[in-house]
Amino acid sequence: MATRKRRSALDLRPLRAAAATRRTSAVIPPKRRYGIVALDLDGTLLNSAGQVSPDDAAALRRLRELGALVVLASGRMTAAIRPWYHRLGIDGPVLAYNGGMVRDSEEKSETILLEKALPARYADWLLDYADEHRFHLNYYLHDTLYAKDDPDLRRFADLYAKQTGSVYHFVPTLRRFKGCDPTKIILITDPSLLGRFDSRCRDELYDEFRVRWDDEVSLFKTNPEYLEFLNRETNKGVGLEALAKAYSIPREEVIAFGDAGNDAPMLAWAGFGVAVANALAEARVEADYVSPYSNNESAVARTLEACVEDF
Repeated sequence: MATRKRRSALDLRPLRAAAATRRTSAVIPPKRRYGIVALDLDGTLLNSAGQVSPDDAAALRRLRELGALVVLASGRMTAAIRPWYHRLGIDGPVLAYNGGMVRDSEEKSETILLEKALPARYADWLLDYADEHRFHLNYYLHDTLYAKDDPDLRRFADLYAKQTGSVYHFVPTLRRFKGCDPTKIILITDPSLLGRFDSRCRDELYDEFRVRWDDEVSLFKTNPEYLEFLNRETNKGVGLEALAKAYSIPREEVIAFGDAGNDAPMLAWAGFGVAVANALAEARVEADYVSPYSNNESAVARTLEACVEDF
């Protein structure tokens, strides 16, 4: 596999997606053993119905039998990731909040291996901004999801709860948390529409905050409605590196799968980064290999069968 220039953990600007910059290969490297397989959930391991295919589930159980760690890496909170291990019938560490928190397996008491919070000065500003402009915010503190109890904005909370299975704790005001350093904040609004500018929609808000804070915070567009704010030193690549070090697993023995821009740092850091066929350009440009199979075609199992020794 060709050596890639490592992207700085602080370089969180939008990734160049021009075809000329792609470093991907159509060839899977020779089979080898991997110590970690890290997997994004939505759009990667989960299919369009929000489920794991039987083939992918069987492949991950086989990897555990071979001694590899299966790491579920998502923007979701811990409590919305852990049930997927139960459904798979395995245990493993959780890389939550797009790398804002890494917890060990249930067998190891879910010990926090890494946590980088969003500084209060940014979080407090966002609380005031949301109140002034009437936006819904997800506020994550101590692995609990809080939101303002506002009936006019409840549809955004309902959307998020349905998509992720997260449980809300509604409070009269989020201002009670001023001065705290949350793990993450999500501003949830309507998706942007091609050809129509709306300052209250997701992509337009992304541009506004990119100008305001540049690289002072880690800013991600995830689902079409989500704009995520994290510590500037936080991303899935940082979280994966911390986990690998905690388990003394070298980078070249780490394989990662993803489909979106928030997966790009993880694909770039892993020894072998795989973008599924439905991946966005931001993920493809940082992957070593783009699978011809999508999340609806068991891309994870097909790739593991081709690249893991004794599979």
